[in-house]
Amino acid sequence: MTDQPRFGARKEQDNTWTVFDRRTGEITERSGLIMTTLNENVVLGLIQILEQIEDAPKRIH
Repeated sequence: MTDQPRFGARKEQDNTWTVFDRRTGEITERSGLIMTTLNENVVLGLIQILEQIEDAPKRIH
């Protein structure tokens, strides 16, 4: 876990929102879903979920 959140949100010119990876600058993609053209409320919830996943302990199965 780091102090800096991994994921951020940016407002696009068409007033939709995109979730991006702060480390790479790329649009976030998970399970085949490209996280762009979203509304603000959805983006805020997705960022919280993504940060929880990122911070979760990793296990080898």
